[in-house]
Amino acid sequence: MNKKLSIIISNRNDTVMLCITIRSCIEELRFLPADQKEIIVVDNSDEHIYKQLTGILPVGYLRDRLLKVYRQPSPCLFSARELAAQKATGDYIICLDSHMLVGRGTFEDLVRFKIERSFDQTIGFLHAPISWAHQHERSAKHDRDMSVNELGDWGSAYKTPRTITWKGMPWLCDRKWFLNELNGYGALSKHQISWGGGDMHIGIKPWLLGYKNWAVPTSPCIHIGPFPKEVNKLNPHLTKPSSNSTHQYRLYGQSGNYPSVFGFLVSCYILGGESMMHRNAPAIKERFGRFIDIEKWWDKAIELGQEEKDWLDARKVITFEQLLELKPWDI
Repeated sequence: MNKKLSIIISNRNDTVMLCITIRSCIEELRFLPADQKEIIVVDNSDEHIYKQLTGILPVGYLRDRLLKVYRQPSPCLFSARELAAQKATGDYIICLDSHMLVGRGTFEDLVRFKIERSFDQTIGFLHAPISWAHQHERSAKHDRDMSVNELGDWGSAYKTPRTITWKGMPWLCDRKWFLNELNGYGALSKHQISWGGGDMHIGIKPWLLGYKNWAVPTSPCIHIGPFPKEVNKLNPHLTKPSSNSTHQYRLYGQSGNYPSVFGFLVSCYILGGESMMHRNAPAIKERFGRFIDIEKWWDKAIELGQEEKDWLDARKVITFEQLLELKPWDI
């Protein structure tokens, strides 16, 4: 292999969790020589957390430039991931959260799949399955159900390669494709919109643009958190994060502009217009109604999404309605 691989991580207020994730990445990057791998962290932690990082990150890897850390003052996940992709020098990028354990051979399997199918110019994202630290590996998932809405239930982890709808990280893709052909997170990054909707946004866009998302059979990456209710009951201190708490999942409230999950509404308008917004409104209300008043933010979502919607409409090879009808992931 002569392709360079960049692992990109956005971090907000993780310290110990981030170190665990980085160490796990380093272990699973051993199949590559030093000049063909790097880990890029874009940190948008609160200032007092950011100052701690230099004292806890592995110094040797920072010195050797295997690990590179960049500062983004504004707390937006989507713009942080885009900045990480821009700062990366790899041909391929793999995206992870800052609280993950990498599966055995996962990176190698994703890279091998990509190289073996280098002739296929329709490949969008290659997905490894994800599981959660408090669940057995058999609960790992590869995709989401889009039969009723785009926030549908999790599907399955597949033992053979197949095309899938969409899923969040961990994923691998061509770095230049992500930044150029896909236009990254688009409006969600440009307007530094708060958490919610980004995975769906970049997951469905490839299908509209003529690309395909693939499930790659491999070991799942394990997401650390959220902690199940049973654990919180046994450890009530976990539910009350403080400035020196390093084990709590998501040590922050706001993570960008506008209400949490507003990005779902913006993304729906960009991908499928107001019809997709109406299609997903009941699910957004049911799951996230405590965060956002959809009717109040409806017009603002259209305003912020219009530019990217125009960009996408000029380039897409299939409409959202056709996508739902054809279900090309099942072909």
